[in-house]
Amino acid sequence: MTMARRLAGIALAASLASSPTAVSSQVIAGRVLDGENGAGVGLAAIVVLDRERNPLLTRAADAQGGFRVEFPGPGEYYLIFDRLGYFETETPLLAVGADGNYAVDVEMRPEPLRLDPLQVTVSNEELAEFLTLSFGQHPATLRGYRSIQGIRLEEAKLESDDNTDLLRNLYIPVSHGINVCIGAFPGGAALPARMGYERIMAQGESQDVPASCGALYVDGFRCPNEHLEEIEMERIAVVVTLEGAVHLYTREFDWTFRPGGGLPAC
Repeated sequence: MTMARRLAGIALAASLASSPTAVSSQVIAGRVLDGENGAGVGLAAIVVLDRERNPLLTRAADAQGGFRVEFPGPGEYYLIFDRLGYFETETPLLAVGADGNYAVDVEMRPEPLRLDPLQVTVSNEELAEFLTLSFGQHPATLRGYRSIQGIRLEEAKLESDDNTDLLRNLYIPVSHGINVCIGAFPGGAALPARMGYERIMAQGESQDVPASCGALYVDGFRCPNEHLEEIEMERIAVVVTLEGAVHLYTREFDWTFRPGGGLPAC
């Protein structure tokens, strides 16, 4: 666990101190709060992991920071809370029972803007502006949105042997078999069509990828999922996820480019 996540865990532990570790419930609801001023952290992404740290589903807090998570069933789960401008926050392992409800507020510690130790890629503001133009609305309002770069991404690379490992270490589902399935959660809904190329993907652009699998994009270009390992890991500078899609941006990407219309496949 990184220092940033250890520190975030301390803040979270304080907010859970008055609650039992074992949760006799299949629903957890509450608010995501700024650890410094107590304000709601709106539109935070929430990822549910099982005991083996496999991603199961994603949810998002509302504009005021309120959230509600219905677990797949009794068991043990982790929750990951992620939001631009805050350290990623992880709960302790929660034992979820068969019935009932559990209320908890989760604190997130603000994260000062950090620069990639190897190369400056893009500021949080530039990234949000670019993705807003790409998807037609602010990315934080889109289901499953997470953006990962800088120190967090470089630490994940050090723990990874290949790009499949990298995505898994960032809690992005990847499976291999006859077809490469990427960024799909069990029972997850397909990504809604928002742009020209997303609409094509949603209608089944690639006949080799099952409809339940997500799509892979590199620098905005749609790539066959099986090309994942052809990308040099060290070139990956920013990882953006949505429910049903994973977008990888390289160090060479021009963030001054202004997207519009459909994009060709790579």
